[in-house]
Amino acid sequence: MFVERLVEILKSKGVSGGKIDDVVDSGYIIRGFADPFSGRTWESVSDQMYGSKQFSSVFDIDDFIRYIHGENNFMRLPNFREYTVRNFEEIHAILSEEQRQQYIKEGRLSFRGQTQQHYFKRKVPNPVRSNDDGMELSIFPGIFRQKTDFYSFSVIPNETLTLRHLLHKLEPNPEVYIDSSYSYDVMKVEQHYATQTAGLDISFDIETAIFFATYKFKHDANNIAYYEKIRPGQHIGVIYGFCFRDPFVKRTEFLIKDFDLFKTYRPERIIRQDCGLPIFREYDRNIAITDLDFIINLHRDFDYQGNKTPEYMFPNTEEDKFYGKVLELKDQYPDLLKDIVEYKGSRA
Repeated sequence: MFVERLVEILKSKGVSGGKIDDVVDSGYIIRGFADPFSGRTWESVSDQMYGSKQFSSVFDIDDFIRYIHGENNFMRLPNFREYTVRNFEEIHAILSEEQRQQYIKEGRLSFRGQTQQHYFKRKVPNPVRSNDDGMELSIFPGIFRQKTDFYSFSVIPNETLTLRHLLHKLEPNPEVYIDSSYSYDVMKVEQHYATQTAGLDISFDIETAIFFATYKFKHDANNIAYYEKIRPGQHIGVIYGFCFRDPFVKRTEFLIKDFDLFKTYRPERIIRQDCGLPIFREYDRNIAITDLDFIINLHRDFDYQGNKTPEYMFPNTEEDKFYGKVLELKDQYPDLLKDIVEYKGSRA
């Protein structure tokens, strides 16, 4: 309905069919608004990348039409607060800033580490968030990522939750009832052991973020996975610091400390990584960037021997009973569980 309304309006204002196709393919829709006091109603163009975030997602229709024809330049939003660090002491100094200490105290500061930044481009970039090259910073949950020249909303996200088909084997205790109240537990283990979901991996521990920014995921000749430390001089990693506000993502509610469902086999990997997993919808898939408090870029010569090693972060089957059961099931159901990754040294 929201797409059809946008198409109707653009046609009525003389926008060409090709241009309309580009707008729709890029994820724009029409949203209606109402003033509860005056009763006035109006419509605006909205960007499904950023959901309901007003400054990123609500544009006057006529201004937007001028923009897609190259006749109107929206004022871009301020740049993110970025830092470049050479060592852990400089990261600590950033986190020691008074406001961030308050966020940490309230459990509102979370982190995500990557070995590099990622960007995407659309046929119609966001008017206020794209750079001069039409690129936008990407912090997508896995199912929303695309490897194409232009990001397209015509590509339907495919979330295949494979582990749910084997829940009776992953939790054989008959006293545990598998119902909808456990769906978040299923999502958590799917994300960390099996396939990508609509959840975004974050951590409430800076050491976890440093690990994922400084270790590269690789496969050997036998397709066995491992993490390799990036050498000084080759770093291009990044650490994102989030303070999610709408809705709040707080340590007290989102830190994964235990599981209601998986009691027989404990998913140790998730506990060790101090994880949280906020879920994003199709119409706010890149909204995480709107709650970025800072971006830390690792200097190419960044040097720090972190407390968390691959062996700790991805424990073997003796230490992680859930992972042991998952690998056992993969041997039995290779087609269903083809995306399960086996790590070097994982089988104890």
